Amino acid sequence: METQTEITTKEISFINDIDFRNILYDRLNEIDRVFTVNANYSTIFLSISTIEGIFKHLAEIFKDDIKQSTIYPITQKGKRKQFDKISIDEFYPLLREIGILPKIEELEKIYKLFKDYRNFIHPQAQKKKSWAIDLGQAQMALGLLNATLSFLSQNIFIGKDIYQKVAGRPDYDKDHVLHLNLDRTSLHSFVTTKSTVAESFSLSFDLELPDNSIFNFVFNFKDDGDFKMLRLDNRRHPDKPNCLLRCNQRYFWIPIKVAKDRCPPSSKTIFPVKIEIDKSNKLFRFMVDGKEYQFVDKKGKTSDLFAEFTPGLKVGFFNEIRPVKLHNIESK
Repeated sequence: METQTEITTKEISFINDIDFRNILYDRLNEIDRVFTVNANYSTIFLSISTIEGIFKHLAEIFKDDIKQSTIYPITQKGKRKQFDKISIDEFYPLLREIGILPKIEELEKIYKLFKDYRNFIHPQAQKKKSWAIDLGQAQMALGLLNATLSFLSQNIFIGKDIYQKVAGRPDYDKDHVLHLNLDRTSLHSFVTTKSTVAESFSLSFDLELPDNSIFNFVFNFKDDGDFKMLRLDNRRHPDKPNCLLRCNQRYFWIPIKVAKDRCPPSSKTIFPVKIEIDKSNKLFRFMVDGKEYQFVDKKGKTSDLFAEFTPGLKVGFFNEIRPVKLHNIESK
């Protein structure tokens, strides 16, 4: 029996172009095979060209922002470089500037070094440098690929918005649907915005909430053991109301206040949700199917949702019990 050895990281759900994702899977599987037979040239060329392709894919999403960058690469003649001519080491600081890659100075040097190794696909280029290619260089190229993939795999790119995975296996597909899938954790698939909410935030989407599933909109997120959340509970049980909850330790949360009305309507499994936060106007609205979500305390008094909001922290969402889908996500 043949044993399949996995050498490369395969978590590439941050790529929402399914065709491109499949091409990457093929290349990663190929790298697994060539590395195990000490094909050092092939390992380097495939590893670095794969990183280069991923960088170009992500840069295309943020093309307008990159073109306005003050560190946009310049040719030897002093002209702005053509976008499709930007090299892997030049993409790194550009993607780092918009928050996609980490700020690690050593990485920039490594990408630059392996740009040269990548060019050794042409024997004449290797001859000019007189650099050896052996197992050490192949291991370094493979390590750079896995380190790049591991960092990027923490992200989900929804338009130009960057979300970060907290737990589970969330996936954003080519049809612009965010899948909050099942996982082994209590909170299944959990994502938050990479940026914090300081002054204002607006988010809308169509929520697909099957029977016996739960969707939680998270705010005031510090970490997975410290946040608040608004719950839409579709278990349709009087003891399972929609509510405002507080999490003060991992996988444990308690209700603070209960929603006035039953949302969503029992006849719908897909409905629009809109969230608006505006610090200057002291506004926090959670709209479900066109109706504002309101809460009451133990005495039955309506509570001001904005009073629960803390500026400068992240927002996000996660599912419980069953998978949940978010369609047509838009933010401002």
